[in-house]
Amino acid sequence: MTAFSAYLVVVFVVLSVASARNKSPLIDEEHVKTRNKAAECVFGKQVRELGSQWIPDLGVPIGVLYCMKCECIPFQRKRRIVARVQCRSIKNECPEPTCEEPVLLPGRCCKSCPGDTYSPDVIQDIVPQNIIEEEEKSVKHYAALLTGRSSLVLKNEAISHDYNKNNVVATGRFTFHKKNLHYSFYISEKAARPRSLHFLDSEGNILEDFTLSHPGGLVTSLYQNATRKVCGVWKRLPKDYRRMLKQEKMYVVLIWGAKDAEFTLSGQLMRYVALATEQFSSLLEPAPGTDPTLMAGTGGTAIVSISTSVSSSLHIAIIFNGLFSRDEILEVLLNVTLTLDEKKQTILQEDVRVHKPATNLNLVELSSPVTQAQLRLLTRGRLLLSISSASKPEALRLSGNVITKATCELFQTTLSSNPSDHNGNPYGTSGLAWMYLNNQGSLIYSVQIDSLPPKQYPIITLVDLSTKRRTELEDLTPYFHDGWANGTLDKLSPKILEPLYNGKLDVNVAVSNYTAIHGRLISKPVADARDAAAPILLKRENYTLPASAVGLAWISVDSDCHIHYDVTVSGLGTDKKLDLDMELYPMIAPGAPFISKHLEEFQDNQVEGSPVEALTKEELSRLDSGVNFIKVKERDTKVILLTAIVTKVKVPPPCRAPYTDNNVPTLFDHPEVVSTGECFYEDKFYKEETSWVSSREPCKMCFCQNGVPKCDIMTCPQLDCPTNNVTVRGECCPVCVESLTNRDTTPQKCIFNGRTYSPGSKFNPFLIPTGFDRCTECECDAKDLEIKCTRLNDNEKTCCKNCNKSTVNVDNPMNDDQVPLIEINYPPSRKEMSMKSAELVLMEGGCKNLNNPVKPYHNGSEYHPFIDSLGEYKCVTCKCQNGTPKCQRQHCDSTTCKRMIEMRRKKITINTSDFCCSLKECRKLRHRKNRKPHNS
Repeated sequence: MTAFSAYLVVVFVVLSVASARNKSPLIDEEHVKTRNKAAECVFGKQVRELGSQWIPDLGVPIGVLYCMKCECIPFQRKRRIVARVQCRSIKNECPEPTCEEPVLLPGRCCKSCPGDTYSPDVIQDIVPQNIIEEEEKSVKHYAALLTGRSSLVLKNEAISHDYNKNNVVATGRFTFHKKNLHYSFYISEKAARPRSLHFLDSEGNILEDFTLSHPGGLVTSLYQNATRKVCGVWKRLPKDYRRMLKQEKMYVVLIWGAKDAEFTLSGQLMRYVALATEQFSSLLEPAPGTDPTLMAGTGGTAIVSISTSVSSSLHIAIIFNGLFSRDEILEVLLNVTLTLDEKKQTILQEDVRVHKPATNLNLVELSSPVTQAQLRLLTRGRLLLSISSASKPEALRLSGNVITKATCELFQTTLSSNPSDHNGNPYGTSGLAWMYLNNQGSLIYSVQIDSLPPKQYPIITLVDLSTKRRTELEDLTPYFHDGWANGTLDKLSPKILEPLYNGKLDVNVAVSNYTAIHGRLISKPVADARDAAAPILLKRENYTLPASAVGLAWISVDSDCHIHYDVTVSGLGTDKKLDLDMELYPMIAPGAPFISKHLEEFQDNQVEGSPVEALTKEELSRLDSGVNFIKVKERDTKVILLTAIVTKVKVPPPCRAPYTDNNVPTLFDHPEVVSTGECFYEDKFYKEETSWVSSREPCKMCFCQNGVPKCDIMTCPQLDCPTNNVTVRGECCPVCVESLTNRDTTPQKCIFNGRTYSPGSKFNPFLIPTGFDRCTECECDAKDLEIKCTRLNDNEKTCCKNCNKSTVNVDNPMNDDQVPLIEINYPPSRKEMSMKSAELVLMEGGCKNLNNPVKPYHNGSEYHPFIDSLGEYKCVTCKCQNGTPKCQRQHCDSTTCKRMIEMRRKKITINTSDFCCSLKECRKLRHRKNRKPHNS
């Protein structure tokens, strides 16, 4: 076997193992949770849809394997269809070249000739964007009626058990957009929120499933709790499933119950023309007084729309089942009524015929003129829709209130000035607005305005853009406080609802009789990022941008600890290449270390997505209790264009780190949280190797080492004036009064290591990493304002033996005959002469000595680094090369390991720093030597 073939076999084995786990090989996934949805594969950091093919890129050091092809294939696991990665070598699939001298093109596996069209190393399954867009236009809206009479044959007994004693009914709306299927469900009020949702094929196989609620039926979504809707999205619908959806061969199942299914509702996804103009919906349930036996498992849903273009009219499409007697098989007559439920006043009453009744689904449609007063009752949720059997109206009848559209959607816009109006917005006013409809037909709105002119009160109105007159419809500023207008429009009229659904409703902000900013409301489905409590306003960071530059961002974290984002910008143009980044801080403090997380590149005015990898513990901790920023940058220059502080992001409890509180110092007590090397101390961050004085205790001095602050408290030396002394504010040790009074009125002090000392003050110098040197006493000379230090030999046990007591002027240069300890141990003084030699060494390519800054390592020299608690660490040898240390650890050998193992047997204490080995490394060494190579 050749070396190359053996290499291919090894790679193929690696890929096969990765396929079985549905994970990419050679990727460090420790502490990182990636998506693993049933209908897609994750390879590396990319999500692949079912049926896709690609050439694997394993990164450094292997790179792209051009002679391998990977596919995301489906396989059956009980009743589930699950995707997995399958890779194979395609070298033997290369076709025979058609010419005598074929060439191997870059990035190809097979040699080819001019004119050759087929090659297995070229991926053929890329769908052009225009085909996807055309597909969306033709098959965008779907609906489903979920009852106990679905035609779906459920093969799983756990799901097919049905205990729907209350005859619960549900209706669903589905919108296909950019390969994503957004789903919305409205369910009977007598039922709690379902536990899970399954998408199935016609054979009952599970294509994809979603968890809808945790025990107790609770969700954190403000929108879903306010509307009682169930909202979500199935992202990246595979090509085969898109075809299944278009052919109306896909089903949904809602499941109730903690573990075993209490009951289920199922329904078929169907296309209906009326969905494109739907403005209201109705969930039809067995009416009070009907026959419970005949009506078991029945239900219906209505798609309602209005038109006021010429004359007011109403259109209703009703999907239903269960209103027929056994003998009614052709031309069955039904009654449809629309009444004011309080007074039983009839608004509409018509008879409709069903040509051939079906057990599963039936559709009837009708249109009728209505008055403006009746339309107002409709928009306020006060009308009751009923459909009943003409032969048995009391026994066979479905009814339900007409409410706002069952689709989960909100309406949003950025508020900015016109880009062409350079003088109309001198203060750079900007803002955002979003709103949604609740089940009672009320419009819940929130508007944020930033940078208003001084002492100006804005007037915020809704404006109809569907006519040339730009009619003002409603005032949204009865309550405006601190830049916000929040409220509810209870009595909503059709004149607002129709332009709102048609995308012709504008939010206008006027100041001093001129329009400052405005924006047109756009419908957005509620899911993932847009299921957060509120959006965030992105403001200009770069004021060279026009005042029209503004952005709106939604950010959320799901139960799998993945972050979702949706960002809309305006005023930046469409030609700029942009980056979306997040910066996560533990808190706002000087020098705070932040985590920079790149989210996505984009060029249009909107970007939506979610990283493949879940957030790390540190990132989740920052999101949950820190201060975070989202920034839009220009990709080429990295200039920040728009920025915002990220607030109101709820991190699910299972994703939060197990901290007892939100105290930042507690956060930094955990070594897995800190990776930046900075030290947090007294509400401030300090970089590695720096020293500082405590802001609360002037006698305490600290330094930062390996991300941990280490502090020592000074013991003040004795003064010559034990009674006549004073402590100067900001200093630790007292000073003789006469040393201060003898000076002139100009306050002068000594400087040592960046600290100032009053004349006559005495102190112990602070050394890194040992702390205060109590064997040395320094004094600020009152006459010449110079620091003079004396080495003490009073205590030979704590200080060095046979030391000569000497005084050193740290501000004067040292001659070669003197080798005082101050030169070896102390940081440099403030005089340029004392630093000249150290600076010269560094200028010539030397390396810093972290233990002794005045003694840097010369260029080309070798040394052992100094490690706190170990001293000189001889297991590592460093060489200084042009200012950069290159360090290498001494490797274990068999002789050293034998000595260590022998000492362990004899129960002798082993100091691993003496051997430069650990017992773990010795076991690995022995394991490698015992392994024998396989024969080819």
